[in-house]
Amino acid sequence: MPLTRRDFLKLSSGAFILPLSLPKNLFADYLKIPVLMYHDISNEFDDEYTISPPLFAAQMEWLYSNGYKTIFFNEVDKFIKPGDDRAAIITFDDGYASFGSYTFPLLKEYGFKATINAIGKHIGSYIKLARNRPLLSWDEYRHFIKSGLVELGCHTYDLHIYKSGLGILGFTQKEIEDDFRLFQDVAKKETGHDTKILAWPYGLYDKKTMNIAQRAGFKYILTSNEGYLQKDSDLLKIPRRNINNRHDLVSFQQYLRGGV
Repeated sequence: MPLTRRDFLKLSSGAFILPLSLPKNLFADYLKIPVLMYHDISNEFDDEYTISPPLFAAQMEWLYSNGYKTIFFNEVDKFIKPGDDRAAIITFDDGYASFGSYTFPLLKEYGFKATINAIGKHIGSYIKLARNRPLLSWDEYRHFIKSGLVELGCHTYDLHIYKSGLGILGFTQKEIEDDFRLFQDVAKKETGHDTKILAWPYGLYDKKTMNIAQRAGFKYILTSNEGYLQKDSDLLKIPRRNINNRHDLVSFQQYLRGGV
């Protein structure tokens, strides 16, 4: 009997994806929405910001098989309520070209949604500090956004620089304000849309940068802090879990079920 594509995805990570029925009492109170943070999908690299294509595919299959809906940030209020709805938010930082090869086909297959937090200056180019990995182009962003399955977030225009470990904290208020404004202007020109989503480079921020981001119109601000989106969560400090090759299907399922 031939192996179907779905069966292959279930087995390709090296572990079975059990068609588990999550216990009802897990969702008896307000829903905890996990926010997944991915970066690159690759067999070539193996670091904390990379996941292999088979493992990523297996994780998406597990979400689909267990009845998860993947949502955009402006849909959060519809799902954070009592009941047994299952929702997750998928985010990708940096905007690597592997999204087009490995992620977008699965989004179409499962009807999933994802947010890409792009570095404006490097769109259509590469990130030198990431070993020259290629990035998505504006043409690709326009195609993905038109599908209704992808939304664009800001990962700054050109402040994704470690700068002696300070990240964005190493820049002046004017530099940050100008950078946010430039990202929005270029995004609007290229896609017809600006964005209300900001992801801090390296997860670094403080009260000053948070105030600047709010004045720039960002409504959903993503951190690298652990946790879940819940009823009383601060949408200006949205927690995320960085997902990489160390998240086998067992640890992935544990996180999705609320066991950080």
